[in-house]
Amino acid sequence: MSNTRPWWGLISKTKIGCFAIIFLAYAPGVFKESFWSDDYPALMDTPGFAQHAIRDGRPTAAGIFSISFSLLDDPASAWILRGLALLALLLIFLFLANRINNPKHHNISIFSMAIAFCLPSFQMYVHWSLTWLFLWSTLAGLYSYHFWISKILLKKSLSVLLLVFALTTYPPTALFFFAAIIVINVLNESKTFKIISEVRQGLILFVISGIFATITVFITLRLAGLSVNKRVSILMLSEIPEKISWFLSRPLVVGFRPFMIDSPTPIIALLSSLPVIFLVTFGIWQQSKNLEESSFNRLFWFSFSIILCLLPIMITSDNQIEFRVLAGYCWGIAVLAVFFLSQLIDTSLRYLTKNSQIQDFAALLGRVALAFLAIISINSHYEELFGSPYQKKNAFLNKSLTSCLKTGPIVNILILPPKSPFPTFPRLGIFSMSTDLASEWVPKPNVELLIRNRGVVAPVKYLELRPAFTKVGAATCIIDLEEFRKSLISEL
Repeated sequence: MSNTRPWWGLISKTKIGCFAIIFLAYAPGVFKESFWSDDYPALMDTPGFAQHAIRDGRPTAAGIFSISFSLLDDPASAWILRGLALLALLLIFLFLANRINNPKHHNISIFSMAIAFCLPSFQMYVHWSLTWLFLWSTLAGLYSYHFWISKILLKKSLSVLLLVFALTTYPPTALFFFAAIIVINVLNESKTFKIISEVRQGLILFVISGIFATITVFITLRLAGLSVNKRVSILMLSEIPEKISWFLSRPLVVGFRPFMIDSPTPIIALLSSLPVIFLVTFGIWQQSKNLEESSFNRLFWFSFSIILCLLPIMITSDNQIEFRVLAGYCWGIAVLAVFFLSQLIDTSLRYLTKNSQIQDFAALLGRVALAFLAIISINSHYEELFGSPYQKKNAFLNKSLTSCLKTGPIVNILILPPKSPFPTFPRLGIFSMSTDLASEWVPKPNVELLIRNRGVVAPVKYLELRPAFTKVGAATCIIDLEEFRKSLISEL
């Protein structure tokens, strides 16, 4: 992964086009006003949220979160953080695209990487203000490995520091470089022994940096007088069988359906995974044949390297499936699936027609269509998860507050939970949510932010359990989320 091109080779028509794909996919959501889930406690209770990040084993993230959110006034200014995330994503793309040195498939390789950056995993990092830092953790991990394979001691030292920074920011993105190793080598059609060598170097770097990162986390916890959150505690022996079952049925399958967010039945999951499994397996087998190497050996090292990206969720107790922890794994599979599909289409076109102009036009048309679908998909997901829910819930909350203010000054505010859970969609992870008010830590800071913007000073209380009856004073403003739940159900 160390091959680089001179700076004047960074700009090409293909790279400019791919830049445009990524930018058009994410920019609309970046510059629209939205706030979601943990953004609210991070803004309204920054010190408390920083403590939560420290307990998650992410002290570096805690410090940077504290600084970044203390500089925000309200959701309208959060585009700055999302803009930084988009910048990081573009820099990651450029870093990787600059390492493609295979002249036979140069443009297809770069295009495949750009399309794979339009996955739900990366949408969480770009369109969720809170996670803006995690893509910079990814970039730090990539540069860490780049410096590690240098023979200069100073660069190796810097490499360890960078990976410690990445690991104490967000471990799932810190190990993205393992996916980059296998993807770059497959796209460049490198020999398998080179992949083995680079994966070994990456493991050595991870072990050394992991030791320093672990020490940093424990020292920070001790100084802050905090204990680690249970969800990031190390997996116990008794939990291994459940972890294996969950891993095989959830993360492993999601990687072979990298662009899909639905929650399928086991049969549908298997059937929808087969095309990607076939493309990647057949592509690597064909490449091994061309390189006169063992296809089994190459497939093994592909599988091993790509699964290393999932180490953070493999060694911890939590079995929650979220796209944001699967970024490297899903990206690696998606790149190769698009790459081998493009190769298959190009080969088929050569058999169907000898006219090179028709071949080029048909191939271009296919890639334009794929780029269009990627852009539309990301923007559609933004509206479904971030944009529309943000507008709807704030319209309801503001209407409730306005009704209370009409009756006189507000002394305190009481938020009642809905009678039943908010409706959900048959999708994976947070994409199944119809509103972030379903998370009990959101309603209170959300309302606090709204009344602050109105210049109202009043304590806000959220009841986790809905009382049988509510007797309050005339100056108490009651916001009943049951009304909002009913309105959401009526729209389904």
